[in-house]
Amino acid sequence: MMLRLDRDSRTPLYLQIRNQLREMILDGTLSEGSRLPPERKMAAALGVNRSTVVNAYRELAADGLVEARVGRGTTVCRPPLPPTPQPPNHLTTQPPNHLTTQPPIPLTPHPLVWNEYFVPRLEGGRDPLLRELMALLARADTISFAAGIPAPELYPLDDFRQAMAHVLNTAGQTLLQPCPVEGYYPLRQTIARRMADRGATLRAENILIVTGCQQGLDLIARAFLRAGDEVVVEAPSYLGALQIFSAAGARLLGVPLDEEGMRVDVLENVLIRYRPKLIYTLPTFQNPSGCTMAPRRRLRLLELARRHRVPIVEDDPYGELYYTGQAPSPLLALDQDGCVIYLSTFSKIMFPGLRLGWVAAPRPVIERLSQIKQLADLHCSTLIQGAVHEFCQRGALDEHLGRVRGLYRQRRNAMLAALAEHGPVGLEWDEPQGGFNLWCRLPAGLKARQLMVEAAARSVALVPGEVFYPDGGGQEEIRLTFSCPPVALIEEGVQRLGAAMTVLLKKRKSAEERRSVEFAAQPIV
Repeated sequence: MMLRLDRDSRTPLYLQIRNQLREMILDGTLSEGSRLPPERKMAAALGVNRSTVVNAYRELAADGLVEARVGRGTTVCRPPLPPTPQPPNHLTTQPPNHLTTQPPIPLTPHPLVWNEYFVPRLEGGRDPLLRELMALLARADTISFAAGIPAPELYPLDDFRQAMAHVLNTAGQTLLQPCPVEGYYPLRQTIARRMADRGATLRAENILIVTGCQQGLDLIARAFLRAGDEVVVEAPSYLGALQIFSAAGARLLGVPLDEEGMRVDVLENVLIRYRPKLIYTLPTFQNPSGCTMAPRRRLRLLELARRHRVPIVEDDPYGELYYTGQAPSPLLALDQDGCVIYLSTFSKIMFPGLRLGWVAAPRPVIERLSQIKQLADLHCSTLIQGAVHEFCQRGALDEHLGRVRGLYRQRRNAMLAALAEHGPVGLEWDEPQGGFNLWCRLPAGLKARQLMVEAAARSVALVPGEVFYPDGGGQEEIRLTFSCPPVALIEEGVQRLGAAMTVLLKKRKSAEERRSVEFAAQPIV
C-alpha cells in the first residue's frame, strides 16, 4: 500500500490519507474484506500522529467504505453501488422523436459522498465515550447521575399553564407575531429587575434574549473569536463551552480550580504570557466541580481583567439554586468597568424545554450579538417569552424556587450520606452549596472510564471527569448529578456505584499481587 503525503499541501494530512484509500477501494485495489493496517502501524509508516490516521479511518467509515470492529481491526466494505437502470418496456415505449429527444444524462459511477462537501467539523460530538453515555441514558432502567437537568416531577406545570392561558387570552394576537431580535421588552425589564435584586444595575437595553446559554455562548464565539485566538477556561469546565470555543478554532488555556474557584494566581501568569481574547468562568456552583469562587478572588479576577483588558464571560445557570444562606453576588454586580458579559437561563430553574436564556452586557456588545443572532433565527418564541414574563410577574418563579431549593438540598444531602456509607476508602468529594453537581476524586489507581463501564453494567450512569478538561486530565475524577433521581434512587444508585468501585479495586489489587509474584519468581542472572 503506497500512500504519498504532500506536507506542503493545504489539504489536511488525514484527508490526503482518506482520499487515497478511498480511491483504492473504489477502483478495486483494496477489495472487500481487505484489512487496513492498524492505526499505530499506519501512523508510524507515514510519519504522522495516530490521531491523523484515526480521523482518516473515521471519514472512510462515515462514507460506508470501511468498518471497524473490536478484534478484527478496520476492514474494507463493499463500495456503494449506483442504482441499476430499469430496462425499457417495449410494449409502452413510444418511438423516439429524433427532433425532440434529449441525449441521455450519463450516470455517475458512484453517488455523492456528502462528507466531501462539509466544512471541517467539530469531532468532539463523535467521541465514543459520549456516544456510550448517551446510549446508557436512553435505557429506561438506568439511574442517571449524568443528566444535569431539573427533575421532571418538580416542573411548575400548573402555574405555567395558567400563565400561558392568561397571555393567550389577553395578548394572544400580539404574542403570536414577531418581536425584536433582542427579545420581548417586558421580559427584558423583568430580568433587569431580578438582576437588580442580586446587585447588578441593568436596563432592558443591556439584555438579549437567547435560546438558552448555549446559543449565547455560540454568539459570543462568533462575535469575538478568530481561529487561533486564545480563550482562558477553568480546568475542569462546562463541556458545551469547550466544544463551542474549539469549534470556533480557539486555543483553550486551562486554569486549575481549587475549593475557592479559579486559581487567579495562575491566571495572572497566563494573561501576561498569552494575552487571551476572553476569560470564561462559572464562578457560582461551577459545572462540573460545584465549587464557588471566593469573594476576594472575584475582586481579583475583575482587577486582572481590567488591567490586561480581557473581557470576562460569566456563565451563571445555577446562581439562584443555592441551598444555604444566599448566593454570592455575580461578577456582573461587582463589575465597575463594563468588562463582564453575563449569561443565565430559565432552563435550570424552571424546565429545560423552555430553551430560554439571556445575555447581559454593555450596549455595544448586545448590538453586535443581536446582529449575529438575527442571521440565525430572527428572535426567540414571543409566546414563550410572554408566558415566562407573566409567570415571573405573578410571583410564581420565586414560589417555585423556594420550593425546589429545599428539595434539591435533600437530594444533595442524600447523595453525600450515601457516598459516606457506600463509598470505598480513598473516595473523596466536595460538598456543593448550590447547583446540581457533585465532584468526586476516585481512589488511587481507579480510572473513571473503567468505572463508567462497570457502573453501566449495574444500570448507573455517571460522567467521567476527562470530558471536562480542555488539555487532558480528569482520568480519576467523576461528576455525579443529584437533581433528577428521587432520594430512594439516589441511595440505590450510590450503593451500586460503591459496589462497582469495590469490584474494580479488588481486580486491581489481584493484578498487582500477580505481578508481584511473577516478579519475585524471576531468576536473577
